[in-house]
Amino acid sequence: MPADFPPSFLKPRLLAASAVLLLAACAQAPANRFDVDAFLRASDTAMPEVLGNPDFLKATRVPHTQCATLLQSAHSGVLEDLPASNAARGPAWLLHPADAPDKVWLVVGVAGGERTCHGPLPADAMKVLADRAKG
Repeated sequence: MPADFPPSFLKPRLLAASAVLLLAACAQAPANRFDVDAFLRASDTAMPEVLGNPDFLKATRVPHTQCATLLQSAHSGVLEDLPASNAARGPAWLLHPADAPDKVWLVVGVAGGERTCHGPLPADAMKVLADRAKG
């Protein structure tokens, strides 16, 4: 291999390409993370936005089997109905687990009677949103 490998005229281009790739990777990292806590605690967030925000629902959704287990257990906790006016996507409830008073699960009804579970979520932030939705 020659002593000047890669050739000196390519070195600045390789450095520039490496920098571009590094910056692109850094720029994409935050986009993959949805800040659930900041979204729920924002002063302008309302329950219809929570129920209709696909990024929030995707970031907080638990697997179907875990959701089914939560909903089928008699000891899971208490379901609280959310106001019907907020059920743009179907009915919704908050599941208050008996063993974790600082957490809740959002249960959202979807087409065909299926339900999705989202959480755990901070109970205090969800209480504020639920109270605001009730008026």
